Amino acid sequence: MKNIIHYALVLFIIAGVAGLGLHGVSAATENRIAESKKAALANGQKIAFPGATKFSNEKTFDVHDKKAVYYDAMDSSGKTIGYVLRYGVMGYQSIVEVLTGITPDGTVKAIKVLSQAETPGLGAEVDTLPSSGTIWSKVGSLVSNKKEEKKDGPPPIPAFQAQYSDKPISGLKVVKEKTDEYIESISGATITSRAVTRAVREPAEAFVKEILKK
Repeated sequence: MKNIIHYALVLFIIAGVAGLGLHGVSAATENRIAESKKAALANGQKIAFPGATKFSNEKTFDVHDKKAVYYDAMDSSGKTIGYVLRYGVMGYQSIVEVLTGITPDGTVKAIKVLSQAETPGLGAEVDTLPSSGTIWSKVGSLVSNKKEEKKDGPPPIPAFQAQYSDKPISGLKVVKEKTDEYIESISGATITSRAVTRAVREPAEAFVKEILKK
């Protein structure tokens, strides 16, 4: 009987220590995830509305039967020079969340896909950055163990996302052919291309109607 009680106490202590350890790891992980998301949002806001130096706390507005978020984009004096909208829609296999910079006249300034988990090599191409340098320069840097130098200036924008810059809302339509007026779909990823465009167009239309024209 004494042995049973002894083993039970030992197991109880081990379980307690393990539980405290897991709780600590979980708390630390949650904090890191929260910090990572905060940093991604801050960087995304700057890409969606270049020229703004600070952004307001989030505010909400209605998009059909859903809530969307927006932030005032301000210059160094605190004057509002535009807005950043945050909205997500279902893509091919994941929610595609997008930040959209919009000017006071309703023109899309730029966009940033904030999160997506679409098919690699297909829908995930919405996030693919343009290649910098040639294959030979990359091979050379590997052979010499030298890292490629980072260039100053604004961060590169994925080619697909760059199509939205300075577009009127009427130009937020996906087509499969080469176009300057609309948005050219990624080959083999029409659903994802349309999801990104919906995540830009739907809140932009609602924002212009509900906020800008009040």
